[in-house]
Amino acid sequence: MPNLPRTINRLKDPRDLWLFLRILAALIILPRKIKKKAFPDLLNDMNPGISPDAGSPQNLNKTVGFVDTLLKYRFFQSYGKCLLRSLLLFRFLREQGWPVEIHFGVRRTGDGKNEITGHSWLVLSGKPFLETESDEYSFVTTYSYPS
Repeated sequence: MPNLPRTINRLKDPRDLWLFLRILAALIILPRKIKKKAFPDLLNDMNPGISPDAGSPQNLNKTVGFVDTLLKYRFFQSYGKCLLRSLLLFRFLREQGWPVEIHFGVRRTGDGKNEITGHSWLVLSGKPFLETESDEYSFVTTYSYPS
C-alpha cells in the first residue's frame, strides 16, 4: 500500500499541494485521452514545451514521488504503469524545465519465442532516466518524442 500519510504530510506547501492535485487530475483524465487520441496527437497534448526556467532537483524529486505514489493504487493502472508514468513525468518535468524525451520500445520475451513486450521510458541528456541499468539496453527504441 502506498505511503499516503507521508505524501499528505509533504503537501503542507501550497505549491506542492497544487502540483499533487494537477498530477492527480492528469492521471484521472489520461486513460480517456489514450483511448480517444492518435498517439502523436496525445504526445503533442502532453508536451507543454520546455520552460525557460531550469528545473530544480527538489521539484523533480517531488514530481517523481507524487507520480509513483499515485500509480501504486490499482484503479490507476488501466494501462501499463510504465506508459502512465512516462507520460505524466514527461508532461510535468518538461513544464519544470527538464528537457526529457519519451521513448517507446520493444524486446523479445525469453525462451526464444516470437513474442515481444513493450516499454516506455524517459531519456535525459541522452541517457535513460529513472531506469534500472538492466533495462537500459534490453529494449529497442521504436519511437521517441520529440524526435
